[in-house]
Amino acid sequence: MAVFDNRFVALNKEGATYGTAAGSNVFGEVDDESIRHQYDILQREDMSRYGAAKSVTGKEYSGGDINLALMNDNFMGHLLVGVFPTDTVGAVSGSLYPHTFTEAGTLPSFNMIVGREDKEHTYKGMVIDSLSISANLNEYATVSASFMGQSEDIASLAAVGTTTPSFADNLPALYFSNCDIFFNGDADATTAVKSISFDINLNRDDENACGLGSTTYIRAPPAQRREISGTIEFNQVIHTAVESDPTYTELTTEDGLELSGSGVELKVQFGDDSTDDLLTFNFYKIRFEAPEANVSGRDTNTMSVGFVALYSPDDSKMMDCVLKTTQSGAY
Repeated sequence: MAVFDNRFVALNKEGATYGTAAGSNVFGEVDDESIRHQYDILQREDMSRYGAAKSVTGKEYSGGDINLALMNDNFMGHLLVGVFPTDTVGAVSGSLYPHTFTEAGTLPSFNMIVGREDKEHTYKGMVIDSLSISANLNEYATVSASFMGQSEDIASLAAVGTTTPSFADNLPALYFSNCDIFFNGDADATTAVKSISFDINLNRDDENACGLGSTTYIRAPPAQRREISGTIEFNQVIHTAVESDPTYTELTTEDGLELSGSGVELKVQFGDDSTDDLLTFNFYKIRFEAPEANVSGRDTNTMSVGFVALYSPDDSKMMDCVLKTTQSGAY
């Protein structure tokens, strides 16, 4: 039994019918959550009164974020399939199955159950709008997922204890020493990166998830333009690259720097091939922004650069990721 089995977040993947769970609950070691029921207020104003006198409830929906440390568990697999809908499971190696998540396919929705000490709150039709990954020196790698979905199913409000949470207690949370960064297909990881963060944003259209006759979403908010952006901070200004790091000169020359072609141009890997905690994010076309390399007082001169991931025609994708777990079936 967990120490606090009245505080938890569970995801249950839905089937073909939006808002209806079809799988089983998967629990994550979530640090905090901000999921809440929300609604708009419509006010009626007329010329005969000096203020609004009538109101009704407009669109009702749920939304918010969950934040957690990065772990290669089933909960992370559910978060990944929320933005990479196709999970292809490879041959087992030892006790581990490689799950390759790709962008093509139908994005799933989830039932979400949140335990808040006295009551368990149920939110249906929840979809991921954005997923953020961050790794910083001397810190745990972190994940933030932003959800949106139907209004809270208040009829399912249950006493805590109705759902019994369980967690992958044998898996460690990943941290900075597990993280390696590879540029431009180089086989050797760079030693110059101090931190990296990136966001995968689906820009979901919640207005067109609604229809007359219902106050909440009647279908999953459609994903629109996929945007991937991030920032890399180096522990020094890169004038001469040891590996294939982007240099200050390359980043500031005319037209800047783009890494493109066939194959992986930026790889962010957590763990290594000999461990149970391997998670790799592959980017296939990277466009860098102008670098920042200012000095202040006697602080060390470092360099930061933003980037965007673009669609690579040579690879027919923007990015994919590989998760190794003991799970044999697709998420």
